[in-house]
Amino acid sequence: MFAISRRPLRRFAGTGAAAFLLSAAVIGLAPAPASAHSLSDIVRSSDGCGWSSGSYTNQDSRSAINRNGSRYGTVYLLWSGAYGENCVVTRKESWHGTLTWTVAELHYRSSGSGAEGVVRDGDQYGHYAAVTQKTAGHCVRFLGSISSGGHGGPLATGSRDDWGNCG
Repeated sequence: MFAISRRPLRRFAGTGAAAFLLSAAVIGLAPAPASAHSLSDIVRSSDGCGWSSGSYTNQDSRSAINRNGSRYGTVYLLWSGAYGENCVVTRKESWHGTLTWTVAELHYRSSGSGAEGVVRDGDQYGHYAAVTQKTAGHCVRFLGSISSGGHGGPLATGSRDDWGNCG
C-alpha cells in the first residue's frame, strides 16, 4: 500500500482556514456600500434624468412583473416642472448589479390627438435605464422592461398604456 504523509495536508488545511478567517474578517470590517442608485440619485445623475436640481414629482409607477408573477423592479414616470420634462426610470430590484437587457420608454403626443413621439433607452444595464423628454403641453404613456438574462431571458414589464398626465 501507499503511505501518504499527512503533515503537508494539515499545513495546507491550516493555511486555508487562516486565509478564510482573514478574508471573512476583512469583508466584515469593510464598510457596506451605500444604497446604490436610489431614485433621487438617478434623478440627479447625467445617466438618469439629468435633473441637477433633484426636484421632481412621482406621477405614476408600475411593477415590472414577468408572466409567472415574479417582480424584477419598478417603472417610474417622473415630472420636473423646473425642466418641463418627464423621465421614465426602470429601476432593477431583481438582477440588480447584473448586466441584463433593461428598457425605459416614454411615448408623448400633443394634448389633442396629435402626432406621437417616442424616446427609448434600452441596453445591458446593471441598475437602471432612464429616458427624459420635454413634454410640457403633451400627454404621456410609458413602459419599462427587465430581462433576467441576456437578450432572450424571461421578460418582466410594467407600463401604462393609457394617455395621461396631459399638460
